[in-house]
Amino acid sequence: MNKSRKIPELLAPAGNPTALAAAIQAGCDAVYLGLRQFNMRGAPTNFTIPQLKAAAKKCRDNGVKLYVTVNTIIYTQELNKLNRCLDAIKDHADAVICWDFAVIQACLKRNIPIHISTQASVANAEAAKFYRDLGAERIVLARECTLKEIVNIRKKAGIPIEVFAHGAQCVSVSGRCFLSQDTLGLSGNRGACRQNCRRPYRVICQDGPGDFEVFPNDNHVFSAKDLCTIPFIDKLLDAGIDSLKIEGRNRPPDYVFTIVDAYRNAIDEWKNNTLTTQRKEQLINQCKQVFNREFSDGFFLGRPIRDFTKIENNAATQKRTLIGKIINYYQKSKIARLWLQNGTIDDQEELVIMGPTTGIIKCQVEHFIKENDPKLAPQATATFKCEQKVRANDLVYKIIPAYEP
Repeated sequence: MNKSRKIPELLAPAGNPTALAAAIQAGCDAVYLGLRQFNMRGAPTNFTIPQLKAAAKKCRDNGVKLYVTVNTIIYTQELNKLNRCLDAIKDHADAVICWDFAVIQACLKRNIPIHISTQASVANAEAAKFYRDLGAERIVLARECTLKEIVNIRKKAGIPIEVFAHGAQCVSVSGRCFLSQDTLGLSGNRGACRQNCRRPYRVICQDGPGDFEVFPNDNHVFSAKDLCTIPFIDKLLDAGIDSLKIEGRNRPPDYVFTIVDAYRNAIDEWKNNTLTTQRKEQLINQCKQVFNREFSDGFFLGRPIRDFTKIENNAATQKRTLIGKIINYYQKSKIARLWLQNGTIDDQEELVIMGPTTGIIKCQVEHFIKENDPKLAPQATATFKCEQKVRANDLVYKIIPAYEP
């Protein structure tokens, strides 16, 4: 066992309460989430203040830290709103992830610990020292840094370092892309990116050489592959990085559970000297089950990279289809009753059940009993054996193999 080695924090995304529960179930050490303003993943599912309070309690009860992202640019007319937001956050967050100096200053006045966002593009030790001396407790380094540079910055700056270990990569990498703003009037720097870079394009230079020769099925020249560090995660762990961050606040709870679980196992098995090449392959295949645009090493092993994806949307090996929701759960007999709204299920099929309290439960159908025919009754019901407790209104999905994209 690597007793003398530093075990990094495993930091998971939470875009809603169900994803938060899934991240905790999967074994994260910390979660990061955003409120419905001032964060780079603008979405109606982001947390309200009451939900933040509930999330903070859930995290404390499970020994998990909670970080809140306040990482957009801030306009002058928004400063009062920002101050009200931070007043609501201060008693519930272990840190705020930010980079606008107005947010940094406001957090320091309130004694809220700050982590400098990757949006600040910190890529050298001097910049890291500057933020350290300003009062930052952690730096989320620019995603363009190589592993060698990360080790050097951590050593020279003397401040904990966080890096992205898995998830989507933007064509602008550490941010400040204006493509969505220019084409749709929706700024990625305000959390409203519409990801039009993910579409297929033909790139033609109108003045001299430089055209992209684009082949069929290989024309996503602005859409980077997703980052996956499991193939070389032992190098990151050996380097003593303080926090490994998974991107994905816009991803569904089963994505969060699957990816966090894979990295939790990788870290624990590295600690126990049982992380083999074969085991890495198993964990990579696990990550491929959920949303991905194919995988890349990012910049960790060197620059530049030209890892652009061949697909527009999703290369997952599995997909899920909503079939209904839970009506009731009978604790004594461990039987779940299901409102079967779409299709049917059979014994031995795999289900995923999701809910804000339940989190994520994966189970194989056993003792399935259809109570009436869905072709005859629009509100057909059924029961099945489920060893873990589920709750009324939990959503039920059937897992099926994905077709080739």
